[in-house]
Amino acid sequence: MKTQNTSIKPAEMTNEELEQAAGGNFLPNTYKKSAYHSVGISTNYHIIEDDEFRFMGKSITYKQANRIVEIAKSVEQTLNDGYRDNNKISRSEPAFIRAFNSQLKNEFDMTWDGSAGCDFEGNPFLISPVIA
Repeated sequence: MKTQNTSIKPAEMTNEELEQAAGGNFLPNTYKKSAYHSVGISTNYHIIEDDEFRFMGKSITYKQANRIVEIAKSVEQTLNDGYRDNNKISRSEPAFIRAFNSQLKNEFDMTWDGSAGCDFEGNPFLISPVIA
């Protein structure tokens, strides 16, 4: 008869480790929270359910959130091509916001007001349709 060692305690994850486990399917999101937040996308990460993303108060899909970050990176790279350090245009400057909005308007028919996104908790009474 074999005996089983029951004295092994399960390991607990720290809050930092839990934040890195980006919910829904146990795979990490494409970008860090800071990348989503820097272009106005608010996030609500879950362990089991799909993560939630909102842009300018409207629910968006994971793919849309990633595409918005990709657009921001492309605009930032184009505006700053050839510039270094303090000469670079940041995401909070009007020149970036104008260029970014021109691309957003073209692809999503939306514009960004320049405010950063944040973490939010889901509200079961708030119904916001996903932008198609």
